[in-house]
Parts: sequence; structure tokens; C-alpha cells
Amino acid sequence: MVTAFNVIVFGEAGAGKSSLINMICESPDLTPISSDARGCTFNSSSYSVTLAGKLFKIHDTAGLDEGEGGHIPTSEAIVKLYSLVKSLDTGVSLLIFCMRGPRIKDVAHKNWRLFHKINRQSKVPITIAITGLEAEDNMDEWWPKNKGAFQAYGMNPAGIVCITTTRGKHNKNGSFKFDKEYEESKLKVWKLIRSHHLKRPWRVAPVQWFCQIITTTYESRDWCKDPKEIKQVTSVAGEGIQQLVSKCEMSQEQATELGRLLVNV
Repeated sequence: MVTAFNVIVFGEAGAGKSSLINMICESPDLTPISSDARGCTFNSSSYSVTLAGKLFKIHDTAGLDEGEGGHIPTSEAIVKLYSLVKSLDTGVSLLIFCMRGPRIKDVAHKNWRLFHKINRQSKVPITIAITGLEAEDNMDEWWPKNKGAFQAYGMNPAGIVCITTTRGKHNKNGSFKFDKEYEESKLKVWKLIRSHHLKRPWRVAPVQWFCQIITTTYESRDWCKDPKEIKQVTSVAGEGIQQLVSKCEMSQEQATELGRLLVNV
């Protein structure tokens, strides 16, 4: 039996994750595509594709920022993503962070840093697919112009592709406005996957969200009897929560709440 390399696509709602997967797998209607402000991907879905003789399983996930206007609360989407990463018995070979250009939204770098810190012990490469660049004169020129902003945010991907995931409107001759850009984009993403996936998949190690402090006291009510030993266990924030506070702009309360959701994953 051939073991597939697992590739996880994640990012904010509306970034084009489902369209990206449809393009990778060369199917226009493989995954449902949401055209409104609400997210349509709740539980992760996976799709198989063979590239250069290797079998890959592409996993779609919930939008990380789908909260106030979406169906999926942000914390729940993060838990779903983290749970998926940990649950894959054969390991993870590549992560693709999907974000929509041409402007960099504040939520993009926050989501990147959040998952990067949660996943910090992992050796899995995190790459970026910038979508929505079909109107650019040259899609590949977008990255050199914006690379500095990413670096300022601490976003240093293992690889990046500047693409479109839409063919655009119909032309009178039956073709589509962005057919050329779409086909170029598909080849770029295929190359990204082939070039950056781990040949030996990585099993993600658990994160220490909480530490337990055991306090021992002794109570003696009768001088002629041995004192009674009393142990009290207190949970305190672990390294994982402290990282969320210091690196991801979360309050202690927000980080602790998220840690409690992730600790049992």
C-alpha cells in the first residue's frame, strides 16, 4: 500500500483555500467554495493527488479567523487545525498558509505567528500561497515588493508562490480571462509541493500548555500520631501559553482559555 504525503492548507476565511485545493487536484468543484462572508469548511476534508509519481493527500481546514461574521469561532478553528496535525498517523510533510493579496491584512500575520508558535517544535516546512494576484502585471513581482513587510512581521516561509486561483470571466471565444495565469499558478503550486515536502514526514510533538505544582503539607492533630500528609495540585501556565502571550499578542486570559482547549487534543 502506497503511503501518501500529508499536506495541510490553512489560512483565514476567504483566502481561497478551497479554490487552491481545487486547482491542485485539477477539479473545478472538488470542494465547496464560499462566496459570502461566512466560512463553509468546518471539519477538515482531504483529497488525493499524484504529482511526479508521488501520492499526496491535501487537507482543507477551517478558516482561522472565522468568528464574528463566520460560522466557526476562531479558537475552535485553531483546535480543529491542531487536532488534525496531531492526528495524522503517517505524519505531516508540508503546511501551506493561504492568504489573499494584494494587500497584507493584519489578521494574516497574527494567524501565521499563532500557528507557527503552536507548531514551533515541528520540523514541518510552512510555505505561503498568496492568492488574488490575477490583476498584477507580473504575479511573481509581488513578492520582492512585499517581502520586507513579511520579514518585519517575522514571517519567513520555507517557500512562497504568487498565484491566482480563478480563471476569471468567460471570453467571447469560450476561454477565460485568466486562463494563462491560472495554468501558470497550478504549475507553481505543484512545484512548491514537490520541492518543499518532507520526504520523511514529521509527527508533531505535544506542547506543554500547563505545568502542575504539587505542594505538600503535614497536619498533626495528635502529638502521638504520625502527621497527616496533604498534597495540593495546582495547574499553572506552561511554556506554550507563555509563548502565546509574548509572541502572539494574546492576553493571559485568552492564551489560558485556548490552552485549556488544546491540552486535551
